[in-house]
Amino acid sequence: MGVRTTGCHHMAFVTNNMEETVKFYNGLLGFPVVVTLQLPNPDPFPGAVPGNLGGSRHYFFRISEQDTIAFFEFADVEVPADNSLLGAGNHLAITVPSEAELQKAKRLLEENGVKIKSELDHGFCHSIYFEDPVNHIALEFATWQHACDEEEPFLQDPAPVPAALAAIGAERYERYQLHYNPDGHGGEGPRA
Repeated sequence: MGVRTTGCHHMAFVTNNMEETVKFYNGLLGFPVVVTLQLPNPDPFPGAVPGNLGGSRHYFFRISEQDTIAFFEFADVEVPADNSLLGAGNHLAITVPSEAELQKAKRLLEENGVKIKSELDHGFCHSIYFEDPVNHIALEFATWQHACDEEEPFLQDPAPVPAALAAIGAERYERYQLHYNPDGHGGEGPRA
């Protein structure tokens, strides 16, 4: 029967310069910045994906009605041509349309011997992480919990890179900015 999906939730990559990444993906290509995260130190999701995410930025750009591309910033790291050693930057997240479908996918995987590495509520999405048992590709099924679009962005980074702030607008960023909530639910809602 399989898992019902609706597209690519996100593909994650690694950058060592989020400012220039925003300038390229938003400024040149026109992809809206729809999620800005500044992850706390230590890593809030140890073991969810390979590598230490503590202190990194994680930004998402909308590339279609449903799909996004995401980047983790490791500012003090030389990003090699093969960035698989940095872990989080090499995974494919596939959208499932609902929480019920996410739980159905989890059961299907577990019933077929595929180990769920972790299940996380990120505030803007709920995800399960696992590995392709044949090719060892890091995979994620995720369901959106927030619109994460131009009309309703999920903006959590308290000090966004200048290009992101310019793309979104300082007043708009202030209105929609959320604050990190260590219980893993992303943050408080937008200011009134």
